[in-house]
Amino acid sequence: MKRQSYPLIITLITLFLFACNETPSNNEAQPAVAATKPVAATEPVAEKPMCSIKMGWDPWEPYQYLSPDNQVRGLEIELISAIAKQANCNVEFVQSDWMNLLKGIRDGSVDMLGGASKTAAREEFAMFSNPYRKESFVLYVRSEQLESYSGKNLETLLKEKFRLGVTEDYIYGDEISALQDNPEYQSQITNVPISEVNYYNLTQQQVDGFLEDPFVAAYTVRRKGLDTQIAASSITVDSGDVALMFSKKSVKPELVEAFNKGLATIKSSGEYRKILDKYSQ
Repeated sequence: MKRQSYPLIITLITLFLFACNETPSNNEAQPAVAATKPVAATEPVAEKPMCSIKMGWDPWEPYQYLSPDNQVRGLEIELISAIAKQANCNVEFVQSDWMNLLKGIRDGSVDMLGGASKTAAREEFAMFSNPYRKESFVLYVRSEQLESYSGKNLETLLKEKFRLGVTEDYIYGDEISALQDNPEYQSQITNVPISEVNYYNLTQQQVDGFLEDPFVAAYTVRRKGLDTQIAASSITVDSGDVALMFSKKSVKPELVEAFNKGLATIKSSGEYRKILDKYSQ
C-alpha cells in the first residue's frame, strides 16, 4: 500500500508545481495590465482643434505661394498659422484670385483673408482682427527711365502724364486713394485684376510704372528675369496697417477675439519677430 501511494503522491506534487508555474488566464492577467494604465495616462494627449477655418489666398510671393511639394508656404502663411495654432484652430487654405476671395468673404464661402486693410465699405460684410503687420508700396519703373523720376513724387509725375498701374481692390493708403479719385488723373491709372499684369504692361510700355510691395516685386522681378528691365524708384507710399478679415456670414466674433489673443501670444513669445526676420534676410 505504501509503495502504491508514492506514485500518487508524486503525481499530486507534480500537478501542484505545474499549476503554480502555469501562465495565468486572461481574466487572471487583467490586474497586471491595469497596473500599466496610470503610466500611459501621463503621456501628453494632443488637443483637438476647436474649429476649422477656410483661409483664402492668392499667389503673392514671398507672402504666400505654392511650393514644389504642393504646400502653401510664405511669410503670411507662417504668421497666420502660428496665430491660428494659439487660437486652437485648424486652417484650410483655399486658392483663388483676390476679387473672388473678397466675394467669398461676402457670401461666407471663405472665412478669412490675410493682408487686408480695414475700410468702412468692407466692414459692412467683414470683421477685422487687430493689425498684425504694416504695408508699404514702391513705384517700379523701366530701368532706363529711372533717373528721370529722381526727386519727384507721384502726384508730380501724374501731372506730367505719367501712366500708373495699380491692382484692383488693393488698398494703397489715403495718398493714392486721393489720386485715384481725382478726375484729372483717372484716365492715366490702369487697374488690373492681378498684380503680375503690371509687370507685363510696364515691359510693353502700356504704363510708365506701377505700385507694388517691395518684397513681392523683388521676388517677382528676379523670378521673371526682369532685373535689367524693371527698377525700384525712390518713391515709397505707406499704406498703413493690415489685419485679418473675417466673414460676418460664417465667423462668430468670439473667433476673431481668439485670433487677437493668439497674435498677442506670438508677439510676446518672440515667435512673431522670428518669422519676420526669416523673410527679411
